[in-house]
Amino acid sequence: MGLLTIGGRPLTWGEDLNTAAIPYILEHGIRQFLELYKRGKDYDGYPFTWGDEIESLLIAMDGQKHTVKLSLNAHEILEACTREDPDDIWHPEYGSFMVESTPGTPYTLAGGSLADVEASMRRRYAAVDAVCAKRGLVCVTLVAFPLLGVGDFILQPTKGINGPFADSIFVPDECTNQTHPRFGTLTRNIRLRRGRKVCIQVPMYLDRETLSQTVDPVFKIDRHPMNKLIDCATNGRPVAPQGFGDDDDDDGDATKAPPPQGSSISSSSIPPPNAKASQAAAAASDEGMEHLYTPATDYYYAQYTPKGLRAPSVQQRFLACPCPVPSVLHPCIYMDAMAFGMGCCCLQVTMQMPNLRDATYAYDQLAILSPLFLALTSATPVQKGILCDSDVRWLTIAASVDDRQKAEVPRILKSRYDSVSVFMSSANPHVAVYNDNPIEVHKGFYDRLISEGVDAALARHVAHLFIRDPLVIYDAKIEQLDDTHESDHFDSIQTTNWQTVRFKPPPFNSTIGWRVEFRPMEVQLSAFENAAFSVFVALLTAAIVKYKINFYIPMSLVDINTGRAHIREPCNEHFHFRRDWTAPLSETPDPSQWEAWTLDELFNGSPAKGMTGFVSLVRRYIADEGTPMPALVERYIALVSDRAARRLQTAAEFLRSKVLRHAKYRHDSRVTPEIAFDLVQAAAALARGVIPEGGCSSLLHESDLVGGHHSAVASPAPPSGAAASPSPSRKRSRSSKEDH
Repeated sequence: MGLLTIGGRPLTWGEDLNTAAIPYILEHGIRQFLELYKRGKDYDGYPFTWGDEIESLLIAMDGQKHTVKLSLNAHEILEACTREDPDDIWHPEYGSFMVESTPGTPYTLAGGSLADVEASMRRRYAAVDAVCAKRGLVCVTLVAFPLLGVGDFILQPTKGINGPFADSIFVPDECTNQTHPRFGTLTRNIRLRRGRKVCIQVPMYLDRETLSQTVDPVFKIDRHPMNKLIDCATNGRPVAPQGFGDDDDDDGDATKAPPPQGSSISSSSIPPPNAKASQAAAAASDEGMEHLYTPATDYYYAQYTPKGLRAPSVQQRFLACPCPVPSVLHPCIYMDAMAFGMGCCCLQVTMQMPNLRDATYAYDQLAILSPLFLALTSATPVQKGILCDSDVRWLTIAASVDDRQKAEVPRILKSRYDSVSVFMSSANPHVAVYNDNPIEVHKGFYDRLISEGVDAALARHVAHLFIRDPLVIYDAKIEQLDDTHESDHFDSIQTTNWQTVRFKPPPFNSTIGWRVEFRPMEVQLSAFENAAFSVFVALLTAAIVKYKINFYIPMSLVDINTGRAHIREPCNEHFHFRRDWTAPLSETPDPSQWEAWTLDELFNGSPAKGMTGFVSLVRRYIADEGTPMPALVERYIALVSDRAARRLQTAAEFLRSKVLRHAKYRHDSRVTPEIAFDLVQAAAALARGVIPEGGCSSLLHESDLVGGHHSAVASPAPPSGAAASPSPSRKRSRSSKEDH
């Protein structure tokens, strides 16, 4: 994750050297971008190559107790995987319980190469599975560990909560990768720059017993034994609850000390709700909960609401944190640490474009497609042991790294991690009018970029990135860099702007070209699914570039689509999209050019409404290229088509249904340890390419799994002794790895 270089001591936000270094790094970051831009702007002819990134979780399963715990030994697992599978590349991630892998060699769009995608993924799945099995672990591609922050959820001993990095009351700092200073420094400096802890609020799924059994009657959030420590001040001291919602009021006294370090609190120790509150909540439930709570999207997804509501809604939500009272209108799951967000797993695809012009054009079109693929790959129905009223991770991560200060909101509408805010292609002079959202740009840097020959659209994109401060600075890597050969200062801004699409210039001293990284997709449960979506995105992007497909709609509608992707079962929603993909852009946006479509219509087409569909576009590209394609590629297309047509469930729907049908589920929205065990067990089976107990025909065609046979996937036995050392292999550089 991110720029994994080291140069001396990482600086703390607020110390004099850090403060003095910020303007220097911003200025030299622009110089480094200009150097990269000038060297690569005229080059044409880069081949279309691409690669995937898959993230996964390390989990210990106890088959006798039916419990699951995170294992915080990713560093050890990564080293062993590099020896086990030297042909691929293994990366550290934010979580000390996470592993990321990428193919050792880029793919092309030739049929044989596309067939190798799943083979590469399966090889990586098998390598990490073999390494984990020796240590009594499993590795799964779940987006979020279902019990993160709940009970005794970690295998190894820790120092307890309220650590110096996150100051979380739910998650110890050991969950953050301890092997590189970037991760802890990011966590600490985001909190310090913000002036308080991050505040993550995800709407809670409301079942018939949720209000009476799971909602904290005081806070209107999930009941948790640590809620008594919720901090409404900025200095980290627990305070009395009368200060809710007031950032500047710190008059309360700390009335209860945190639990002893290293102590664990089980879900069974959650205090019972107040009796009167329980009765009122139950009565409200009987009368119909929808009449009491405004739609969750009106509050939780404020940055995606229509333009007229956006600024005041964003400000209202921001000022309510870290204390959700009194502005939480729909009960939420409250989380307070970067690990809840950056501890989520995703599937990313990075593609090299022929030239700068094609890269910026592909960037814009992929930005418009991002909400659709976020919805179609949705796989996050559970967070912090609670069913969510949402199926995706995006909002959680956005809030987990939100370093904005009070004075910056709502002037800066979005977190550093959020949807794309500005189109950047100059292929058509009318693109600019589709940037209808007000965005902040660094005016001085914008003027500088224009004066150096960067076109206005690209200059606006870069100047928008540079409204953010660098978050990780090393004292020996400030003035020591050569701006004509090193890009660390540019990368320090670039890699901490986590958007749905990332635009990547050609790096120094490399034959790599202009690239776009497609980032919204959620990781899927099996190698087949991850390969299917990766291959489909690569083919669709190649078709967009080849035929100059025009998906442009106003950016404000792209934001609304992103909000709709956060609604539970988002594949049932309608998304704004352009009618005619070949019509030229008009000088002013014409609302008659777009309408709301289902995902089925957008992917599979609608002849009656004149919609071609992405599937037909991909098949046209394959036919026009004349490259023989293996039958496997058609099976990938079929999976994507069937998901969009609702013939198959999303991973979120599949997992949610397993919770709702579980014998231990009490209709209170809580995921018990036994339920979590069965979710992980199913995920472990799918990761190994076998059918989980209970089947998976609602998720994918079972014949697409490698084994095609059922497996109970017993939890692995603890290792009886030291694991034998696999054969050594060459080391690989990770210094240029960009992030989660």
